[in-house]
Amino acid sequence: MNVSSADQASVRPVSASRRLISGPEGHKIIIGIALIALTLFGQQLYGMATAAGRLDPALRDATAPRNVVVILDFMPDRFHNERVQQYGAFAGRDGALNRMRLRNVTPDKLNQLAAIPWIARIEPMK
Repeated sequence: MNVSSADQASVRPVSASRRLISGPEGHKIIIGIALIALTLFGQQLYGMATAAGRLDPALRDATAPRNVVVILDFMPDRFHNERVQQYGAFAGRDGALNRMRLRNVTPDKLNQLAAIPWIARIEPMK
C-alpha cells in the first residue's frame, strides 16, 4: 500500500506539549496558572475597577492638589498609616482614628489612592 506524500503531510503526529495542554492535565495547569495570577493581581484589579466609587463626586475631576479625608472601615495599623501618607502630607486625624487627613494630594495621587481596595471613601476636607 503506497501512501502519497500529500497524505503523509496531512497525518502529523501531535507534539507532546500540544497533547499536554489540550488534555485533562493541561486544563489543570491552565486553571492553576489562572489562580496564581488572580492571587497576585486580583486585589489591584478590584481596586482599579472600584476606584471611582470611593472618590467623592467633588474630587473626581480635580485639576489641582486637594486636601482630603481618607476614611477606612477598620482601625488602621502602622502599615495602613504609612501607606496612606505616601500620597500626601499627613495632617492628623479627623475626629476618629480611621479618618486620616491628607494635604496637597495631586489628582494623579488621588486616583492612585482611590485604587487601594481597603480604603472605604475619600472626601474633601472641610
